[in-house]
Amino acid sequence: MSEQTVPPCPASLPQRRSDAHKGSCGRVLLIGGSRGMAGSISLSAVAALRSGSGLVSAAVPDAILETVAGFHPGVMTIPLADNQTTGTFAATAQLPDLSAYDAIGIGPGMQTGTGSVKLITAILSQTQLPRVIDADGLNVIAAQNLLAADPQDATVNQQRTLILTPHPGELARLTGIPATDRAAQIDAAQRLATQHGLTVVVKGGPTVIVTPQQAGRSTNPTGNPGMATAGSGDVLTGVITSLLGQGMPTEAAAKLGVYLHGLAGDFAARKHGQASMICTDLLDSLSQSIQASESATSSPSP
Repeated sequence: MSEQTVPPCPASLPQRRSDAHKGSCGRVLLIGGSRGMAGSISLSAVAALRSGSGLVSAAVPDAILETVAGFHPGVMTIPLADNQTTGTFAATAQLPDLSAYDAIGIGPGMQTGTGSVKLITAILSQTQLPRVIDADGLNVIAAQNLLAADPQDATVNQQRTLILTPHPGELARLTGIPATDRAAQIDAAQRLATQHGLTVVVKGGPTVIVTPQQAGRSTNPTGNPGMATAGSGDVLTGVITSLLGQGMPTEAAAKLGVYLHGLAGDFAARKHGQASMICTDLLDSLSQSIQASESATSSPSP
């Protein structure tokens, strides 16, 4: 595969105005991390920067603030109250002012304690900003049954600006369908999307994006088995959150984010081999992926 022969791109990247500044290119907030998993939220934050966000903030337990701050100088950090014993979010943790952001990603590395439950509940019920929920954020939703409230409760059940990004294990916890039955899991994801008005990215080979419309499914053409490596999903969270923050509609951001992430994986595999590629190779290949997709969408059709 060359940059001239990439699969068709599902959407065009957001275009920057000639008078763009960092505040007009998307202000995103990533929430997550814990002691021992500071890398997860750091990967998401750097991926958001690499995907075009003008300003990226990471809200993390105070115990890991310096670690996350040292991961990349372009990421701003916000300390939240933490449990000093576990290094996780404390029950007293408070979200920052969400009106300062254009999109939110939450879940990578945050674990599932009381503080995490409080933050996820607030993200579901207190804002309609575009949001991505991944990893332990999904596990909190499943364990606390947070999407099973009164169907008439629009604050919980009308989530048209929400994207869930489960791998098969997380989707099994969300739906009760075993990870070994992929077809049934995708059907269950469709029901979840339709009932709650949200978008579900069903990770796997290949990844399927499920939208609220009946038969609203699309299969991503990029990616490879080498992407089954720790941190890969955290990068995806950052990419999709970035696109949302730049103003892309929910479904388009999910489809393009998965495409760019998979294409970065294809370029990384070509350079390093599928067995040897790691999550930071995905970060390094994102710019190549974005440039290739820009060329593909700007080239005239034959």
